[in-house]
Amino acid sequence: MNILFENSDTYLLNVFLAYFCFSIYFKFLEKETSKFTSTLVITLVCGVFTIFCMSFPITIFKGNLIDFRQVPLIVGALYGGRKVALILTGILLGYRLYLGIPNFHIAFLLYSSICVLLFLVIPFFRKIECLKRKLLTAASTSVVSALITSIAVPLLSPAVFTLDYLMFIVSVVILQTVGVLFFVLVNEKAKKNKILSNEIKKLEKLKTVSTIAASISHEVRNPLTVTKGFLQMLREPNLSDKDKKFYINTALEALEKAESTITDYLTFAKPSLGNIEILDLHRQLISLKNFIEPYAAMNNVVIEMKLEEDVYIAGEKEKVHQCLINILKNGIEAMPQGGKLKISLNRLGNEATVTISDTGIGMNKEQLERLGTPFFTTKDIGTGLGTMVVYSVVKSMGGNITIDSKPDKGTRFSVILPVAQYSDL
Repeated sequence: MNILFENSDTYLLNVFLAYFCFSIYFKFLEKETSKFTSTLVITLVCGVFTIFCMSFPITIFKGNLIDFRQVPLIVGALYGGRKVALILTGILLGYRLYLGIPNFHIAFLLYSSICVLLFLVIPFFRKIECLKRKLLTAASTSVVSALITSIAVPLLSPAVFTLDYLMFIVSVVILQTVGVLFFVLVNEKAKKNKILSNEIKKLEKLKTVSTIAASISHEVRNPLTVTKGFLQMLREPNLSDKDKKFYINTALEALEKAESTITDYLTFAKPSLGNIEILDLHRQLISLKNFIEPYAAMNNVVIEMKLEEDVYIAGEKEKVHQCLINILKNGIEAMPQGGKLKISLNRLGNEATVTISDTGIGMNKEQLERLGTPFFTTKDIGTGLGTMVVYSVVKSMGGNITIDSKPDKGTRFSVILPVAQYSDL
């Protein structure tokens, strides 16, 4: 057993190399790739690992070396197939010949036997679906292959077949088998996680579609129902002109609400900009302030502005307005008891920052993390679509959004956009 402890550093190095090489392959499993690419990657990973193992062997006796080259050979063959097994065997024997290790003809016969063993095991291994049976098959293959090469040393030199060497063979068989089992287990878990991840993505897409369908049905059907009801009431023969005017205005308001909802959905679904022009942010914000001020006054909200001049951006005017109005409305509605809404505009380098802050109810950390996700809203009545539109439009303009908020302290919404020179017009 002294041999085992004397070479513990080499054991640890081999384990590290194994983990490093196979971690690359396991990371690669997360991506969607073709069968050829997957085979190529596992061949390269196992081939490099084989060379590493043979470059740092464990010296047993004079002229006799043992390493863990069979771990990548077995794992690569089981998951790569017969072609990979043949290539890895060729790499192993070719590098052994390059190192000038004697008795090449014996090694050729031994690893040819192991290759034949793998050829027989691979089809059976690939048909197995039970994890326990796969582990048992891999363990049996590892034990047999380890015994083939380990017993060959005392056959070539019977004098070295001692109790100490026998104990070392047992240790090598155990450690090699544990290594093979570990990588088979991790590989199977990685494949299972990949399948589960794909299923979860499909379910999330279906859930999103169903939620969107339900939301559209609810948000559009309600105003259409109102419109239908008032249009039916217009059939009454004895209606006064005042009632007719009221019914028509109410029906039109409901249609405008439905139209606004559909516009939000279209903006979110297709955020790309069309009619791009150079916009003066200073002028646009003043215009938006005048537009939103009556709504703010109804909610006892005072608007304060501090705007830097000559700040230009490139964008689609209507979508920029829609984006900023959504933020302004959210800020006003976050102050049910009234408050102060501050709007500022600053330029720093090649970025323009529009900051909108309120003194409203604020949000906690969990709400901030979910903000901008489909159909999340902090309002009693709402779909969360407005905030999604904000994120979608800003992203399409190459901008960024930062939000700072504390419960009962208010929220600060910063929209950062790339500036444009007025001369670009």
